Amino acid sequence: MRTGSKTATLADVAQLAGVSQQTVSRVVNTQGQVSARTRARVMDAVGQLNYVPNRLAQGLARQRSQSIGFATNDISLHAPSQLTSGIERAARESGYSLIVSIVPGYGLASVTQAVRALKGRQVDGVLINASLSSKDAAEISRRFADVPSVFLDVPPDAPVNAALLDQYHGAALAAQHLLNLGHTRIACVHAPQNAVAEHSRQQGWMDVLQRQGLTLVAQQEGDWSPASGYGAAVALLASGVAFTAILVGNDQMAVGVLRALWERGLSVPRDISVIGYDDTAESALLIPPLTTVRQDFPTLGQKAFHHLKALLDGAGSTHVPLTLPELVVRASSAAPRLAQPPTWKEALWVVERQLQRLESENN
Repeated sequence: MRTGSKTATLADVAQLAGVSQQTVSRVVNTQGQVSARTRARVMDAVGQLNYVPNRLAQGLARQRSQSIGFATNDISLHAPSQLTSGIERAARESGYSLIVSIVPGYGLASVTQAVRALKGRQVDGVLINASLSSKDAAEISRRFADVPSVFLDVPPDAPVNAALLDQYHGAALAAQHLLNLGHTRIACVHAPQNAVAEHSRQQGWMDVLQRQGLTLVAQQEGDWSPASGYGAAVALLASGVAFTAILVGNDQMAVGVLRALWERGLSVPRDISVIGYDDTAESALLIPPLTTVRQDFPTLGQKAFHHLKALLDGAGSTHVPLTLPELVVRASSAAPRLAQPPTWKEALWVVERQLQRLESENN
């Protein structure tokens, strides 16, 4: 047992818990089978002795650092912060530490800079949450071929190891919801042009509308922040183009959109419906509560880590199915109140939708 200020050792923990040093090692390194009762006894001893495993020595023995890198966009944003939480938890449970490197912008050069910094920290592998084209993602894999990597923000057809959310599917759900409500004049606030992968959201919106012979009547670009959403909504309103709904690329920009509409005396959803994307913790508390697309970022982060760990353990490239977002309908979306006389095409489309609904109810 530890005496005075002496640092506790593995042997100290084993003696206090009444088990072998091998059993303590299996528990603290989350390796091998140990009964729940024995695990609890070992962890109690670890707590009493304030035992801290020597990860450096373990890493040298295994020729690993027992750390992984996470190259990501600004963690003040919702998605990166939630991904970081999920990855850190999964890594900790598997005996790894997490080192974060912020990607200073978009594109190949910025991601290369962040991954190079992580490689300098001797990480065993990297997770990359930065929007990249298929070509640029492949180039990152080539440049760092000696560092196993998993990408979280690339097109589904990118020739790299990836764990992804189906952005297109989530966007399609949002656009279809507005069509089902009867909206035909829909505007959008989309992702930055440099956010290559996120433009699948915009494509999802446009494809759903196009199948009904419609298009987005107006578009503005944001930078993910509430302030950019505010500016985009102001620009949409100033354009003079009539619309009854706005699709927004993330919930944080939607906050700014709601503010701009409120300042100009417009009621949501009576005058204009608004749909966000991500389902942040604040979305349900906005006025009105925001209809949005929920993405489970912590679970995606855990999936991405386990994919990377499989690569580190010698598994070949594996396919991780796309994680599907879901639509969360709240009070910010409703049927349009047509202030402008509809065109004959819009009127016909609305009539057809009503007939389809009546037919469905009668059946």
